[in-house]
Amino acid sequence: MAFTYKRRKPALLRHFWLYRYLIGAAFVLGVILWFILINNTVATVVFPFGLGRIQSTTGILILLSALAGSLATALVMTVMLTLRRIRGQRPPVDSDAPLAPPLPEDRPPSDYASKTGEGFPDARWSSREG
Repeated sequence: MAFTYKRRKPALLRHFWLYRYLIGAAFVLGVILWFILINNTVATVVFPFGLGRIQSTTGILILLSALAGSLATALVMTVMLTLRRIRGQRPPVDSDAPLAPPLPEDRPPSDYASKTGEGFPDARWSSREG
């Protein structure tokens, strides 16, 4: 019996898939660090009504404002979805009550489309003899 040796993939390639989230997080943090370093002008933010003052670089302030916007959006969306879910709850429906209003009497019959003379009467795919 001949010895069959199947070469394994290098460990770096095998482990890349296992550590893909760690590599993705490192990439995102690297981009954030690069963004902070290129936007290094000192800026001061003064909040209204004397609530406070922040002095930092523009890169950090831009990232903090984006974080604050994301948190505010998440909060507003949570409140909206909760209100929609609360409004969507209806009281139980009586079993005797009809589910839909009755249809008007002047509607065409349900097989109206099959009895019309419109369309392609001489088509090869038509099973109707015309």
